[in-house]
Amino acid sequence: MVSRRAALVPFVLCFGLGIPAASQPAPESHASRTYHIVFLKRHPARKPLGTEEANRIQSAHMANIHAMAGSGVLVAAGPFDDTPPVISGVFFFTTPTMEEARKLAEADPTVTERRNTVEVLSWRGPAGIGDEYRRLHKENPDTPEGMGVHPFLILRRAGKERDSTLMAKHSAYWAALGSRGKLVAAGAVEGDPTAAGILIFDRIPDAEAASLAASDPAVRAGLLIVEAHRWWCAANVFPRR
Repeated sequence: MVSRRAALVPFVLCFGLGIPAASQPAPESHASRTYHIVFLKRHPARKPLGTEEANRIQSAHMANIHAMAGSGVLVAAGPFDDTPPVISGVFFFTTPTMEEARKLAEADPTVTERRNTVEVLSWRGPAGIGDEYRRLHKENPDTPEGMGVHPFLILRRAGKERDSTLMAKHSAYWAALGSRGKLVAAGAVEGDPTAAGILIFDRIPDAEAASLAASDPAVRAGLLIVEAHRWWCAANVFPRR
């Protein structure tokens, strides 16, 4: 689904600062589950391609996406629309391990053709991502994709000492925004010592997402740094309240 988009999803959990990397994922719950997110990042040796070659690789890439989605292992994906471009797109996998997610991503034609490299993270997100999309498209294969842009934020640690009071305010702040329907998902990250969590907004304007992120108490205090992206995703990918 590197060309699928999202709608509304429940805000499942907040995340804090200083979450330790773990070799084993956290236990599953009825409200959330562990996903393995793969960022496809532009290969440093990427070169311009002719139209025919670019179309060949893109067609193979999309065929691979549909195959992974059909097997049920890929539940969401989509391209990033950043300026300047750094991340090409993202895969959300339900594989048992990060290593399996990495292996699948590294077999993608954009990676084997040295267009992209892969970065793999473990993320706690809402259970049921992709379920409604699959149900609708199984019932009616002509269901529109309904592509749209979601502000996609990675909150990175600034290297400062954790402040429990501030982080409690941080968690309460994002929980309130989730209750107001501003977010489709949020959760803690493992596998990258610089990243604390990922926030995916509903289809709100970029400026509004930036303003909301800047108002996070932990961001205002300099404990967290916002890395902002624009993610295209299909409608009905995320579960609704």
